[in-house]
Amino acid sequence: MNEAASDTRKGSKGPGCLLNGFAAAFLLAGLAAMYFVALKPLFHYWQTDSWERVPAQVLDSRLNRSTSDGSTTYSVSARYQYQYQGRTYTSESVSLYGGSDNFDDFWQRLARRLERARLGQQPVLAWVNPDQPEKAYLERGLRSGSLIFGFAFGAVFMLVGGGLLYFFNRKAKPSARVEGDASEPVYYSNQKSGHGCLVVFGLIFVLVPAPGYMSAVEGVPRGDYAMLFIFLFPLIGLLVMAGGWAGRRRYKFFGPTPLTLDPNPGQAGGQVGGEILINRIVPHSGRFTVSLSCVHQETRGSGDDRRTDTTVLWQSDQGGYVESGMRDSRVQFCFDVPESLPPSYQRGRQSVHWQVSMEGEMDGRELHRDWTIPVMQGDVGSRFTLPESHVAEDRRQREEAALASAREQIVIKRTGQGLTVTSRAGRNLGLKLGLLLFGGIFAAVGTFLLTLALDEGGMLYLMAGVFGLVGYGLVLVTLYMLGRSLQVVIRGDEVRSRRRWLGIPLRQRRMRLRNADQLVLDSAVRSTTNGRVQEYMNLYAQDESGRVRVAEGIAGQQAGEQLREELLRELHLV
Repeated sequence: MNEAASDTRKGSKGPGCLLNGFAAAFLLAGLAAMYFVALKPLFHYWQTDSWERVPAQVLDSRLNRSTSDGSTTYSVSARYQYQYQGRTYTSESVSLYGGSDNFDDFWQRLARRLERARLGQQPVLAWVNPDQPEKAYLERGLRSGSLIFGFAFGAVFMLVGGGLLYFFNRKAKPSARVEGDASEPVYYSNQKSGHGCLVVFGLIFVLVPAPGYMSAVEGVPRGDYAMLFIFLFPLIGLLVMAGGWAGRRRYKFFGPTPLTLDPNPGQAGGQVGGEILINRIVPHSGRFTVSLSCVHQETRGSGDDRRTDTTVLWQSDQGGYVESGMRDSRVQFCFDVPESLPPSYQRGRQSVHWQVSMEGEMDGRELHRDWTIPVMQGDVGSRFTLPESHVAEDRRQREEAALASAREQIVIKRTGQGLTVTSRAGRNLGLKLGLLLFGGIFAAVGTFLLTLALDEGGMLYLMAGVFGLVGYGLVLVTLYMLGRSLQVVIRGDEVRSRRRWLGIPLRQRRMRLRNADQLVLDSAVRSTTNGRVQEYMNLYAQDESGRVRVAEGIAGQQAGEQLREELLRELHLV
């Protein structure tokens, strides 16, 4: 066994180094972009604030062009002469910015100004270092396009590279063993490690642009409002830090929550059972939901086309059975697992992993923990067998909660026209408002960048287009989802549906519904987060000619099933 483990480590060393090199390249690229494009000019701007302005004569100037891969970048070369304290100096330092770029038309405008001064024998003003008069600049101004590009793209690359390095090198906490029984390893949650990472990333967003804060404030009286864009970064950083700190506090409140698995490994064809330790006394009313998921992952493509497809093959939920002691509590669970499901494995680009998740709330604090566990084929049962009374009560509570949820989401009532089924506008409001806020932020940034691009041009047009396309597209789609509603009237065996948006009729459809088999529940949208699946269901009436939607956007499969059963009872089809 040790030999096999050693072989596995040796075999993974090469890919690990390659992945670390890939992540480090992202990190270094972000640091370089932020330093050379944004931070270095900011530092020079602050450093030259006390330099003196003196007349200078332009002796030579030219606009340099460099074309590569269809893109042209620009820079300016110049030689000029000036006098300071009775001595004559010659310099070729033009601007705070080095190299060539095409963020905007800065270089073109500077080249035209210098060429006009040279041809007209007109003096220009140079910034001269009083302590070292041989050092000077012809142009000291800051470029908003360069600063935005340097901070925005530099920060993104830094976060991606730093995040990948962290996750590639994260070591899972070694399995502890239950005292007195070496056959019962304890598995630890995956949630501990991310909180400190969020705080560090947030701190980077706050501290890295710090040299530009004072310059941005000083630029306001001169009308340079674009510099205020820099304050978005500390705002985002503080929000990320607050999220990480809040997560850390929640983690400390409940403790490390070790999971004791029995049997170990879990059995596909038998049972997966366990016990989770909480460092709190859970009151009698406390309720925790435990779920078991089998997740398949497959990596496709390579390079820029590389992607990982994740599919939840099977998932089951149950209410955990809580036993409280003098200082802590234990949440027990036990799942019967179908024999047809695959065991845990990793073969090339395909893998299957099994995950236990637990959710609940106590003293106003939400608990969400995940554990990755091994599962193999077998028929072994678990010693954590739940009481029949608990299982029956849990089933009853779930059915009642699902029916209440279905009635809250979809309104069914009898009117003079018949049985009316209404899918109201504005449901699932939290999800849609989150999408609207996200899209609104992107749209606002895109609009702001467009206003800058109209003055400065260059790369700002591309950035404005990307942000604007994503932002305004998401806003329009979300507004349609928020305003749409569906009303279905069933009279006799006739089904009539009418789609509306903000009360405005859009379309109408009809169908005949004569038996229960025609009423079909189907999954509309499925989202997977941390191995947890949330399904949104649609209910259809169908025949050989097609289908008509009866209800839509029902959150949860069990709620959808309860809604279908209630509708069949109302129509006397069961």
